[in-house]
Amino acid sequence: PAPQPEPTPAAPAPRPAPPKPVAKPAPPKPAPAPPKKDVSAAKPKPAAEKPAPAKSKPAPEKPKPAAAAPAKASQKPAARPRSDAPARASGQGKADKPKGSLLGKDFLKGIDTEDDAPRKPAPVPAAAMGPAQKAALDAEIRRQLKPYWKSPSGADIEQLRTFVDVQLARDGSLAGQPQVVNTTGITASNRTQVTLHQELAVKAIRLAAPFKLPPALYDGWKSLRISFDKRLSQ
Repeated sequence: PAPQPEPTPAAPAPRPAPPKPVAKPAPPKPAPAPPKKDVSAAKPKPAAEKPAPAKSKPAPEKPKPAAAAPAKASQKPAARPRSDAPARASGQGKADKPKGSLLGKDFLKGIDTEDDAPRKPAPVPAAAMGPAQKAALDAEIRRQLKPYWKSPSGADIEQLRTFVDVQLARDGSLAGQPQVVNTTGITASNRTQVTLHQELAVKAIRLAAPFKLPPALYDGWKSLRISFDKRLSQ
């Protein structure tokens, strides 16, 4: 007999496939976070600071009035200057002052005298002088000048007339140098005498000062223009 084929071993049973892993459900995605608010925007802006009011400066202290100096128990009145200065001795280049005055008793009638002047706010202005008072004042000035005015001599000298401006202080003294303004009446014959005529006029004013004139009328004689000619020396 033919040999029996050997039995083929049965194929092994297929192994069961391993179970597929169960897919885990994906975890839910977290909800997106809400957008952050801008803190700087959310915060209210602080109100602008008001400027501090300027401190008022303290008012300066008023100076205390100085204590009045105690009045002296007794105050001697100032000695009044003598109205008549002693006449200068002759031989010193200046003649004696003329005595007397052309101003009459009624010259200052209606005008304050020196003693009454302090009670008034101001001295009487020159405009208050009438024509008669001004004429008397001019005559008095010329009377005080006459002893010191020596006119030059020569041809046509009587035609020369020199004008000099004079400023006087309240005591009658010169407040400045006399200034020659001009000389009129100049001719060919007297031209050489003009300079001497002017020099002698200025010299007479310096010798006559201080003038004795009413203090109450100072505004009328503090500024003078005096003329000198041949007639003044006669």
